Amino acid sequence: MISAPERSASRWDTLVFAVCILLSIAARSVPPEWGLAVASGIRTLAFPLVFLQHQTELTRNSRALYGAVVRERDSFALAADSLAAVRMENEQLRATLGLRGRLGGAHAPAEVLHQALATDGFTLTLSAGGAQGVRALAPVVAPGGLVGVVISVDARTSVMMTWKDPEFRASAMTPDGSVFGIVSPIGGDGPNEMFMELSGVPYRDHVPVGTVVYTSGLGGVFPRGIRLGRIIAVAAEAEGWSRTYLVLPAVHPAAVSHVMILLGNVPDLGAAFPGAAP
Repeated sequence: MISAPERSASRWDTLVFAVCILLSIAARSVPPEWGLAVASGIRTLAFPLVFLQHQTELTRNSRALYGAVVRERDSFALAADSLAAVRMENEQLRATLGLRGRLGGAHAPAEVLHQALATDGFTLTLSAGGAQGVRALAPVVAPGGLVGVVISVDARTSVMMTWKDPEFRASAMTPDGSVFGIVSPIGGDGPNEMFMELSGVPYRDHVPVGTVVYTSGLGGVFPRGIRLGRIIAVAAEAEGWSRTYLVLPAVHPAAVSHVMILLGNVPDLGAAFPGAAP
């Protein structure tokens, strides 16, 4: 008589169950040291399986991370492709609106903490110092043009000498770079004086009234292309040698409340102050 498959499977299940019961009783009755040894052996035998599981998890995480990196790379590539068009559009809009370009090089914004007074009109205290990277002889500019140069630096503040100081000098040029000279304040009237003079211009060179004067970059203190002022008249003529022109400053120190301190090696600023020679 052939036994049914269900009955055979049931008998094997019963046998396996009985064996498991016996093994459980034996494990409960053995000393603890034997149990620890058996558990250590089982862990040793199962180590390859655990290692494979760990590697599988790492592989799955790596694949997920790789997908995220690929998506980010594709997004950056798409943004880079459109960057040229955005820059061109930005330049066109700036040209349409007559806006200046972005200031080149590193700079630190600062607030003027001490305005010019009748008794102290040659220096200003600024709210940026060594902690912001400011150094001595750093040029200070406003949206209109040059304000002065840093002469003293503390941790959080600095002191600027304005162009009105009798000791101030800057090498200057015309927009096309054909005429050079030295710009200095006109002395004699103290801190209330509001004019500069462009001296040392060869007599053979003529600078028309209304010409804007910029820093030339000579001397290593002021970068090329910062607006200084505008010619308004011929101040004096040294017969046969040179002319001196009266210059209306682009910025009056008493009128500024916020400035930018140029840091490090600053490139030509022709984009920030249009009209300067390239």
